Amino acid sequence: MPAEESSAAIVLRTRDYSESDRIVTLLTLNAGKLGGIAKGAKQSRRRFERKLEVFSHVMVYFRRRPHGELVFLTRAEAAGLPPFDLTDDLGKIALGSYMVELADALSREEAESAGAYRILAAALGAVSRHGAGRAIRQAFELNLLRWAGYQLEFRQCQVCGRTPSENATAFVFVPSYGGIVCQRCRGAAPESFIGMTGDSVAALAHLGSIPIAEAAAAPHAAGRDAEAALARFFATVLDRKLRSVEFLQRFV
Repeated sequence: MPAEESSAAIVLRTRDYSESDRIVTLLTLNAGKLGGIAKGAKQSRRRFERKLEVFSHVMVYFRRRPHGELVFLTRAEAAGLPPFDLTDDLGKIALGSYMVELADALSREEAESAGAYRILAAALGAVSRHGAGRAIRQAFELNLLRWAGYQLEFRQCQVCGRTPSENATAFVFVPSYGGIVCQRCRGAAPESFIGMTGDSVAALAHLGSIPIAEAAAAPHAAGRDAEAALARFFATVLDRKLRSVEFLQRFV
């Protein structure tokens, strides 16, 4: 029998399987993203009670199956891990749902994901403490994109390489360039760009350079133009449309 392994984990999604089992997708600190089956999860109060729901932050114990994609989850415990209290506010639920779905979309089964786990844990913790702020959302998006290998550039023009002056008021974001283009170089940019104000560019440059835990205290979040720019970029790198976005737009 395979040895039992364990890891801190965040539950990304769940679905019922048969009358008493549950299939769970986890973002773990030590074992990448895992899919697991929890036998008797809907009946066992000792091993799994209320610890395998979306947003749960738990220590999971599991055994790998020699010939199967799903691991066997043997138990889940709080183990002193900080809980994410999101259920007291619809805005928190909406932003938390978006965060776990985006982390799921940008990670791969069993690939190294310690960085993504830490980013998601910091983001859900910030939402739990401070509410569903746009600055927290944007800091999470930028940090998670950087972890996934997409370093968006908001500090210098992607055509001429110059750092914009402090009084620059308008830019365009070009998804295929992964960053901004200044007004002087705008003619060299492809037509598929998003216009952005100088304030939004400065806000994203700042939020992408600080820990997520500090985002709630940031001077201001970027505007709707920045949200449109990031959404356009996500559309180019994700293989599916995120179902949580529509829900999120109603509250955050």
